[in-house]
Amino acid sequence: MQQHLVLEEDGERKRTPFLDISDRVHNPLFPGDERGLLGFAFDPKFNENGHFYVNYIDKDGNTAVSRFGMDGILGDISSERILLQLEQPYSNHNGGCMEFRKDGYLYISVGDGGSTGDPEKRAQNLGVLFGKILRIDVSGDKGYTIPHNNPFVGDVNVKPEIWSYGLRNVWRFSFDALTQDMIMGDVGQHLWEE
Repeated sequence: MQQHLVLEEDGERKRTPFLDISDRVHNPLFPGDERGLLGFAFDPKFNENGHFYVNYIDKDGNTAVSRFGMDGILGDISSERILLQLEQPYSNHNGGCMEFRKDGYLYISVGDGGSTGDPEKRAQNLGVLFGKILRIDVSGDKGYTIPHNNPFVGDVNVKPEIWSYGLRNVWRFSFDALTQDMIMGDVGQHLWEE
């Protein structure tokens, strides 16, 4: 998938992909195919470290959350470091939104894994990451760590990345500028969206 940057070279404007990872991202096959490039977020300290994060469905149907670095003014495709990889059970309900909150942590939406009615009850299962909002600390150089004040830290039966659960497919969210409350767009079923 490509994000374009307009560059000037010898006074001529050219469209140049900021990041071309089409060799590893699932290419949607039909209208409504929910896979592909799903989320993108710049590190709060991007001007210092050059890091940015991408959430996509790979060619094997897995969710990949990766960190990339820069090569000059373009994303460096060879710098990819996969932080999280989840084997998706179905082709829909992949979530994919990512944002940094003022606390500096990266929040990631992961859908319930798909099909109708969450047949394996993943959204309520605290032992899996599907149907959740995750919160991780990516400030270090080695992958990610778990914020000490995540709600389930210390409970060995719960994935410590979980910040919120019981969700169907939060495809977009944002944080209120004043309160920092999360506002989410979740997918409904049959009657209405949430």
